[in-house]
Amino acid sequence: MRKLTAIGMSMLSALLACAPARQSAAPDHAQAVLEAYVQAWNHHDFAALDTLMTADAVHEDLAQGFRGQGPTAVKEFMRGVVAAEPDYVWHLTNSFTSGSRIAAEWTWTSTYSGLSPVGPVTNRRITGRGASVAEMENGKIKRFVDYYDIASFFPPPAKDSTGK
Repeated sequence: MRKLTAIGMSMLSALLACAPARQSAAPDHAQAVLEAYVQAWNHHDFAALDTLMTADAVHEDLAQGFRGQGPTAVKEFMRGVVAAEPDYVWHLTNSFTSGSRIAAEWTWTSTYSGLSPVGPVTNRRITGRGASVAEMENGKIKRFVDYYDIASFFPPPAKDSTGK
């Protein structure tokens, strides 16, 4: 798993380095905006998205098949996440910036109820890791994309000493 994460971050780093920057953003400011975005999610602060995202910003959660444009669409996605995982905690573990882009690794922990890769679950404790890439424009998020393997959040139950 560590090898996969290292490869993924290397790929993200290469993409960031090769892509032309749209507009320069101070690295400290980009980091602060990303941290504020994560905190808005952690606190279920729907209103904060209006100040952190451009009006036409795109947020994609590839594992869940979500692509929303503008804060209103992202708020609807957030409402669905809150309904299924009311106690989630999104924690940044590592990040770096390149011009107007920022890449971050993170962990996500919650108690989940709903459909999952292993079928319907109720109050199942889950945790997982992923990475995100954000592009900033005029001090706000213009594009935000999450990359993770949702199945890894739902490993099969551990077997007992009898192998069952």
